[in-house]
Amino acid sequence: MTQASRSELRAELLSRIPRHYSPWVHLLFPTVAGLAIAAFALSRIAGLGAWQVAAVPAFLVFGNAVEWTAHRGMLHRRLRFAEVFYVRHTPQHHAVYVADDMALRDWRELKLVLLPAYGLLAILAVTSPLTLAFVWLRQPNLAALWVASVVLYVLSYEWLHLAYHLPQDRWLARTALVRTLRRHHQLHHAPHLMHRWNFNVTVPLWDWVRGTVYQAPAPGPRAAPQPTGAAGRAP
Repeated sequence: MTQASRSELRAELLSRIPRHYSPWVHLLFPTVAGLAIAAFALSRIAGLGAWQVAAVPAFLVFGNAVEWTAHRGMLHRRLRFAEVFYVRHTPQHHAVYVADDMALRDWRELKLVLLPAYGLLAILAVTSPLTLAFVWLRQPNLAALWVASVVLYVLSYEWLHLAYHLPQDRWLARTALVRTLRRHHQLHHAPHLMHRWNFNVTVPLWDWVRGTVYQAPAPGPRAAPQPTGAAGRAP
């Protein structure tokens, strides 16, 4: 896809956005609502045990695995029941933003980068069976920690993804953490890499586990992309 055709697509997608759309509401409503939900959940904790605190890292690792699986399986593969997510991500998001041109040019482009405004609430609904299971097992502290972990993980995903797509002179984009993680995501936006490599948007833990961390090949006529990580193979 040429730069001109990407510019045309960007303009077309922006023209479809309703006039009443507010990028700031899109960004801040899920953030403020999510922080309020997480704070409320944590306020319900009483008599917290060390073993319950130890469950939080397990929740976050599980979230990282789900992030990798959903990104690879739903956003880069056309599935009948999830086609809307594929279209929004691969033919649109990846067509507009490529590895050497990832920055937003207009704040209304948050519509093309962020999850839908209802995304956090939808994810909480999808994960609610586990919340209810903890309550049924008489583990309200685990239920509260699970809800808070889900919310904070999703918000971390949103804000990190936004930071990767900010112009690099913005203060958030200049932080050491964002600069380190942006490179991983930037490689994922290379058209020849996006369907096989670097699916994690937050911490690339599950990319490492599944062997989908891309490393540039050594120079030479027979060089090819090589997986790195515990699996040591492409998925």
